[in-house]
Amino acid sequence: MSGLFLERALLTLLMWGLLLEVFGLAVLSSQPWRFEFSYLLVLFLITTGSIIVIIMRIRKKYRERF
Repeated sequence: MSGLFLERALLTLLMWGLLLEVFGLAVLSSQPWRFEFSYLLVLFLITTGSIIVIIMRIRKKYRERF
């Protein structure tokens, strides 16, 4: 398996995780401030940062190929 394939697979998993986190944030935001909401907010930020880093790496690899 090439590195690009693994990065795309990881990106797919992270995008699904991001969708679930957005759904969870939408549900928990209607309730009073709880630990779960703040924990999910931190996970959301980490997932978003990871997605940005992976997209930057994929773009860099495509630029090197062409």
